[in-house]
Amino acid sequence: MAEPKTVSELLDTAELVMSDSTHIFDDHDNRQEAIELMAHVLELEDVEDEDDLDMDEVPSPSTRNRYLALAARRAAGEPLPFLVGHIVFYGYELKVRPGPFVPRPSSELTVDRVLKRIKKKKKPVFVDVATGAGPIAFAVSAEIPPAEVSGADIDDKGIAQARENAKLLDVAAQFRVSDMYKALPGRLRGKVDVISGHVPYVPHGELEDLPREVRGFEPVFTLSDESEDGLHLMRRAINESREWLKPGGWLLLEVSDDLVGKIRKLAKEAGFKYEGVASDDDDLSVVVETRLPG
Repeated sequence: MAEPKTVSELLDTAELVMSDSTHIFDDHDNRQEAIELMAHVLELEDVEDEDDLDMDEVPSPSTRNRYLALAARRAAGEPLPFLVGHIVFYGYELKVRPGPFVPRPSSELTVDRVLKRIKKKKKPVFVDVATGAGPIAFAVSAEIPPAEVSGADIDDKGIAQARENAKLLDVAAQFRVSDMYKALPGRLRGKVDVISGHVPYVPHGELEDLPREVRGFEPVFTLSDESEDGLHLMRRAINESREWLKPGGWLLLEVSDDLVGKIRKLAKEAGFKYEGVASDDDDLSVVVETRLPG
C-alpha cells in the first residue's frame, strides 16, 4: 500500500487502524477521532468535521509521521483527550491530563438531568460527588451561575485539574478534596437540592475485562472500590447523602444499565423514592433518579 500523504489518505489510514483495534470501545466514532487528531497536529481551531479540512493538503513528512504515531497510540488504547490535551464537554473546552477519571461525553446526560431539577430555582445548591476532574460540576455551574455548586473527590490530582479549569474559564464552582461528603461546609447539611455522582462501581473481579483504554490509563480507584460487588462506595454515596439533601431533594447516579435494579434496591433501603431511569439516545449512559420524601 502506498504511503498516505494527503489529509484524506491520512484520515482513512487512521480510521482503519483505530477500527481494527481491540483496545478501545466499539462505540467510538473513529472517523471523528481521526479528524480531531488531524486538527491537533495541524494546529487548527473550530474543526467540526472533514468539511473544515483541506482534504488534498499534503502535510510535511514530520507532521505525517506525528499524526500516524498519535493514531497508533490511540489504537493502543490511549484516551483521545490525553493525546490532544483537552476535551469538549457540554460545549466547554476543558484541559485534560492523566491522573483522574477521563471526562466522557456520556456524562453530559447527568448534566441535563441536574439542570432539569434546578433550573427554575432562584439559588439552587448542587453537589457532585466522586467528581474526578469536575466536568459535571463545572458544566452545571457554567450553565446556572447563581447556583452554589460543589464538586468533591478524594483525588487531589483531579481536584487540582478541576480548579484550574474553573479558573481558566471563570466558573464559580468550588472543588474540594473530600472523602465523599466529609469536606463539604456544614452549613449545607439539609440544604442541597440535587446530588449527582458517577461513583466507581466495577467489581474487582471484572477489572481485567475492561478495554485497555480504561484499565491501562485510568487509576484503579476511579473505576472500582475493589470490593467483591463493587458497590461499597455506591452504598456510601447513597446512605451518606441523606444528611445533606433537603426534603424532596434528588440523588442522581450514573451507572451501567445492568446495575439499575441493584441501585434502585439500595436507594429504597436508604429511604429514597425511585423516580425512574434516564438514558441517552445511544443508551451509553444511564442515570438512576431517586428522591428523598418531601
